[in-house]
Amino acid sequence: MPSVRILRALDSGAMMAIAFTMFRDERIAVANYLGTKDTVSGPAASAYCGDRTVKLSADPSGWNGWSAGAANARFQSSELAGLSVDAVRKLKLKWAFGFDGDVTAFAPPTVLDGYVFVGSAGGVVHAMRAESGCLEWIYQANGPVRSSITDVPLEEGRHALLFGDMTGWFYSLAAESGKLLWKTHLEEHDSTRLTGAPTAHAGIVYVPVASWEETRSSDPEYPCCTFRGSVAALRIEDGKQLWKTYMVDPPKDTGKNARGTPMMGPSGVGVWSAYPETEIC
Repeated sequence: MPSVRILRALDSGAMMAIAFTMFRDERIAVANYLGTKDTVSGPAASAYCGDRTVKLSADPSGWNGWSAGAANARFQSSELAGLSVDAVRKLKLKWAFGFDGDVTAFAPPTVLDGYVFVGSAGGVVHAMRAESGCLEWIYQANGPVRSSITDVPLEEGRHALLFGDMTGWFYSLAAESGKLLWKTHLEEHDSTRLTGAPTAHAGIVYVPVASWEETRSSDPEYPCCTFRGSVAALRIEDGKQLWKTYMVDPPKDTGKNARGTPMMGPSGVGVWSAYPETEIC
């Protein structure tokens, strides 16, 4: 089995509960030791659309990111839904798509102008036709992609897709092709994961930063805990960080546990969710 597959199982698959107490470098080392250097081939050619171009309007309609609007109401109007109560009972499966090599699907899809943009536990972002499920393009991120994807119009009719992964990286992709525009590592802490939805406004994207460090407290040898949740503001044009605010003060040594392992604090206060945009006049 390719080491990439084994790492995926440790990061977000069947072996995730076992690997929670391991640093990611340790997980990578285990995967490399057990697995082969073979690459994962990816979807078959038959999975792709005949016309592999994505064309979004200046103001695409549908469901963008975690919520349909900046108010984060999680509400879809009847006009946009195009679905009545009576029509619900008549719904039938039109197509199904399997995330190759994954045992879980946990990323919410973004649906705009007849296209679906969705991440996977394997870290693959897929652009698909909503009508048929055929692939337009795919992009391989550094880690599992659980966050929603937010579309932002750029100049000259172009669009950027903004999202984070579960290793602390944040990305901007060209919606038309899946080409990487930029990416940045928002937090160096090994337990960082970006699962909250990014919120974009006036050329800036606001990114919530969380972690899973609390699961490591089950290991008495782990000096728990040092992660601090934060919110970061990035310039959409190039990914430059404009500011970053932590939710708690830097951790300090607070003593040792029965095993003699240092204990640290304060820590935690991960930011898991998107937050509404508020106009103040």
